[in-house]
This record gives sequence, C-alpha cells and structure tokens, in this order.
Amino acid sequence: ASQVVTTNARCGPQYGDRTCLGSQWGDCCSQYSYCSSSNAHCVAESCQKGYGKCN
Repeated sequence: ASQVVTTNARCGPQYGDRTCLGSQWGDCCSQYSYCSSSNAHCVAESCQKGYGKCN
C-alpha cells in the first residue's frame, strides 16, 4: 500500500504512517515525527526511514 502524504506536517507510525515525501514542509521525517527539509531533521541517525528521505 502506498503511503499517504501528511496534511499537517506530522509523520511516522504515531500519525497514521504518513510520509513527508512530497509534502510542503519538506521530505524528511524527524525523530519527533515532524516533516522538514532542515539538516537537523534529515540527519540519518535520527530521521525516520520509511517516512521520508534521510541523508
């Protein structure tokens, strides 16, 4: 099943498995389940793989 893109900048398992990929806030899902495109959110150690892109 394809994932639904978030509509409220929240992502990950706690938020209905929504993804950040293609969202207006950015493509990365942070460890705190927020979408962003900042390096802090995209860093591989803390971003949520599978819910957006990770560096």
